[in-house]
Amino acid sequence: MILIEVIVLLAVATAGLLAGRWLRLPPIVAYLLAGLLAGPGGFGLVSPSEATENLAEIGVALLLFGVGIEFSLDRIRRILMRMLTTGLLQVGVTIALATAIFHRFDYDWPSAVFAGFVLSLSSTAIVFKIYGQEGTLDAPQGQAAAAILLFQDLALVPMMLLIPVLAGPPSNAAVAATGALIKAAVAVGGLILLARTLLPKGLALVARAGIPEIFPIISLVIAFGTALGASALGLSLPIGAFLAGLALSGSVYAHQVFAEILPLRDAFVAIFFTSIGMLFEPAIVAAAPMLMAGMIAVVAIKGALIGAIVGTLWRSRRLAIVSGLGLAQIGEFSLVLAQQGLDAGIIDASFSQALLGAAILTMGATPFLMRAGTRLSRIDSASVESTATRQMRQHVVMVGYGTTGKAVARVLRETGIAFCGVDLNADSVAEARRENLPIQFGDATRRAVLENLGVPSARAAVVAVSDPVATRLIVGLIRQMNGDLRLIVRARYVSEIIELERLGADEAIPSEFETSIEIFARLLAHLGVPRHLIRVQESIIRVGHYQALRGIGLSTEFMEETRRIIAGGILETAQVIEGSEACGKTIRELEFRKRTGATVLNVVRDENPLPEVTPDTQLEAGDQLVLYGPHEAIDAAFRIIEPTVYKGSGYAAEGPEEGGKP
Repeated sequence: MILIEVIVLLAVATAGLLAGRWLRLPPIVAYLLAGLLAGPGGFGLVSPSEATENLAEIGVALLLFGVGIEFSLDRIRRILMRMLTTGLLQVGVTIALATAIFHRFDYDWPSAVFAGFVLSLSSTAIVFKIYGQEGTLDAPQGQAAAAILLFQDLALVPMMLLIPVLAGPPSNAAVAATGALIKAAVAVGGLILLARTLLPKGLALVARAGIPEIFPIISLVIAFGTALGASALGLSLPIGAFLAGLALSGSVYAHQVFAEILPLRDAFVAIFFTSIGMLFEPAIVAAAPMLMAGMIAVVAIKGALIGAIVGTLWRSRRLAIVSGLGLAQIGEFSLVLAQQGLDAGIIDASFSQALLGAAILTMGATPFLMRAGTRLSRIDSASVESTATRQMRQHVVMVGYGTTGKAVARVLRETGIAFCGVDLNADSVAEARRENLPIQFGDATRRAVLENLGVPSARAAVVAVSDPVATRLIVGLIRQMNGDLRLIVRARYVSEIIELERLGADEAIPSEFETSIEIFARLLAHLGVPRHLIRVQESIIRVGHYQALRGIGLSTEFMEETRRIIAGGILETAQVIEGSEACGKTIRELEFRKRTGATVLNVVRDENPLPEVTPDTQLEAGDQLVLYGPHEAIDAAFRIIEPTVYKGSGYAAEGPEEGGKP
């Protein structure tokens, strides 16, 4: 039963992922090892079947769909020349070397060329994930890796299209290859043109419908519908899914579609790589160990070649070391390609098994090789981080582009603070785009959307959405992803504050009463109440969760404490000014407490509190005093720490304007 197989495969993948996290292995390697141990080559808990093959094909299609969306045609244009130069050199030379080597191993030309195909590809998923975690995707080593990896991913398309040609009779291989590529180019161009014309318009209609449940459904329809359309045009299902993602990559709705697909994709990708691991049979590799050793040797040559290319074009020995060691592995798409080559009869089981073994070893070694490369080249990731990356690590994330979001966004833009935002209202997003504001369409309750906004490296986040359930989900996700950022949330009701703070909000501001507080504060100011007393009143209202404004009676004890705070004394800070009576004298000499009635709670000198304040503490110019006492006492204290020139000016008689600060 297919459901049982799905459950078993997912359970095996989960166990492998947990063990991999403990061993610090990339997820793909963990899935492969889990499948190996659970499959016929290990403990024999599960066996490959037609159902698992079909599920794996869905996983490949979803994987390539996600790659297409993340590709971004704009991103390709920015690095086009370097991508073509470095990628073409690396892929072309690796294929040529591998073909020559494997032909000497008595492989026929089609099989040798195919060996070059699979060995020329590196792991986009592993390398990008590691650089993303380090925050160095925009650093020179990240840019160099992106140029090569993106070309490799694009090269996968013609490689897959050439599989039927390599599997056919060699007599007319050149003619067949040319015909296949021309036919494929027409199909690819037509499909992308059609998709880019129709899909964004269809998604705009779906977004404006305002029904969130439609997006997961339409996302699957787009991914698999376009894949099936490509299949009808003679392309493979995975290539069709890749083209669908590529067509969507420039759309404002692309990241939301990706977020809807992501959980399903991750599940099916886990099934795919776990099922691939199940196919590995160590006994076959043990019978011909030189084949696997030869593949690892070619991969090592590929790493050296990448290092030479990057070192030459970037003119940096350090980048050459990092890039060579970082990209010297067999990629996940090599396994996808190998599976299709095995089905087409281009390679045999022994080649497939050797490739699996080499892939597991080289992928597993990648994190360690990348760390070794960093040490060898003495590159400090933080020091080579680009300005753009540093800015993105200091940006503000805005969730919701309603009235509050618009106001915050415009202020951030005017003050030059880097920010980006997201909203589910298509019209609001379109309005923001017209103003050149970085607001994208998306559902912030999806982790992938928040990751795309850079939440893990943000300095602050503002959540201002009208749905209280969504607000709680978003607050919880943001706090899980970044425990250090300042998280400010607009709540609708006071009753939501405690729950939002429990989920991780630093400040929850209820819209229903903040306007009332502002009116109240302005009224008191007009009536002549000192500003520090107004601030005390505001704080009391907020600390009491707005009970005074809600008509809920406060306890007698709380009211008495409030009166004591207002009537009995205040906290204030003041600076000792050069030329004042206090400058250069001790607190005892000044008889501070006796003369003013104020208490010096602490002294801050050079931005650091003194470890102990005693009557013999000598005050210096620039010291910040933390004072407590009645209003009259604070005024008297200011007369001591102010310069004498102020005392005869009429200023001291009037009293300090803002809470005693000169």
